[in-house]
Amino acid sequence: MNEPGLAFERDAGGGIGVIRAFAHLRMVVDIESAHRIFDIAPGTRDFRLLRLVPAALRCVERIQPGDTLPGALLDEDPELPEEHHLYAATSALVDRLAATAGEEGQALAEAMRRIPPGPTMFESAVAHCITQGGFAMGTMAPLARRLQKLANAHARVLAAAATQPDYASMEKMLRRTRESLGADRRWAGDLLTRALDALLPQIGRPRRTAETILAQAVAAMRKPLPLEAPTRLIREQERYRERLVDLSVFWRRLATAWMTVDPDTTDRREIEALARNALRRLALVPLYRIEEPET
Repeated sequence: MNEPGLAFERDAGGGIGVIRAFAHLRMVVDIESAHRIFDIAPGTRDFRLLRLVPAALRCVERIQPGDTLPGALLDEDPELPEEHHLYAATSALVDRLAATAGEEGQALAEAMRRIPPGPTMFESAVAHCITQGGFAMGTMAPLARRLQKLANAHARVLAAAATQPDYASMEKMLRRTRESLGADRRWAGDLLTRALDALLPQIGRPRRTAETILAQAVAAMRKPLPLEAPTRLIREQERYRERLVDLSVFWRRLATAWMTVDPDTTDRREIEALARNALRRLALVPLYRIEEPET
C-alpha cells in the first residue's frame, strides 16, 4: 500500500481507479475485492482503511497512502463553505435575483456576475454598485449582508449533502451479504438471513431522504419570491442542513462499518450486530420524515 505512485481516484462512471504511476496505467477495481490485489487479509487495519477509500473520495478527488482522512469523515465542521459549494449557491442566488428582485437586487446580481466567487464577492459587488451604479450604501450594504448569509446557508446545505455517507455502497454490501448467506445451505433460512430480508427493502431510506432534502433546498432557492428580506429562507436552509447533518451523524459510522464487511470471511456475529444496528436506526421515524416546504 505504500509503494511509490499508488493512488486512488474515481473514474467517470463512479468506479474506484487504482493508479500505478510506474506503468502509466489506470486500473478500475471493485473496492470490495481490492484487498486481494494488495494481499491484505480481511479484518486487518489495512483492510478497514482500504474500505474507507470510497467514503473519502466523496470529499476529495485523489487519495494516496499516508493522506489524512478528510475532515468530513472526522466530524469536523468547517466554518466557511468550500469555494465550489459557495460558487454553486451564489450562482443560484444570482439567477433568482435577476429574475425576481427589485432594482437594487438586479443591480447587485449583475455586479456579482462579473466577480469571481469567494469571501469578498458581496463586498466587491456592493462597491461596484455604489461607485459605478450610483446606489446608496445604506440600501446596498444591508441587502448584500442578508443575501450573503443566504448564500452561505445554502452552500452549507450543499456541503452537508456532498459529505453524506456512501449509502449506495452500504446497500450494495447488504445485498452481497444476503446473497452470500443465501447461497450457503447452512444459513439459507436462519434468523440472520431473514433479518437481512427484512432490512433490504428499507435500507435505501436514508439515501432517498437525503436526496429529497437536497432537492427541497435547491427548489427553495428557485421560488419566485422577493429576496430583499430573506430571513425566512435562511432559516429554511439552516433546517435542511440540520436534517442532513443528523442523517450523516446517525449513519456515517454504520455505513463505513458495512463497507468493511467481507461476506465470505466476516464473522456472522459481527454481521448480526450491524444488521441490528441498522434496524434500530431505521426505526427512528422522525429522522426520515419529509416535511412539506413552506409556501
